[in-house]
Amino acid sequence: LYSLVVPLPQLFPPLQIGLLFTYIAPLAFVLAVTMCKEGFDDYKRYRTDREINTELYTRLTPGGGDVTVAAQDISVGHVLRVRANQRVPADLLLLRTKESSGILFLRTDQLDGETDWKLRLAV
Repeated sequence: LYSLVVPLPQLFPPLQIGLLFTYIAPLAFVLAVTMCKEGFDDYKRYRTDREINTELYTRLTPGGGDVTVAAQDISVGHVLRVRANQRVPADLLLLRTKESSGILFLRTDQLDGETDWKLRLAV
């Protein structure tokens, strides 16, 4: 913000103190570095999203069989089998667990940033 505010008075000839280049060059440098950083962050986010969207999951079919689908092909109404330590690809309704009590502990760090384990109960 400072690099943006300081050159503004230099646009008016009575207020000019030095060469206009000495004020514009630092602003251009800061903007260029910021654009490069944002572009790099966007590229990393693109690679991570592509990796997550191609992760494979097991979808249960109405006939009782199993079909392997990519996360990007999951849609509303699909019944998925999620294994231990597997990423949950979407908002899911927990129907059953291996535990007889129906209790499950999961982390929601990808949703809300909290890394503690949360208790969930099957329907």
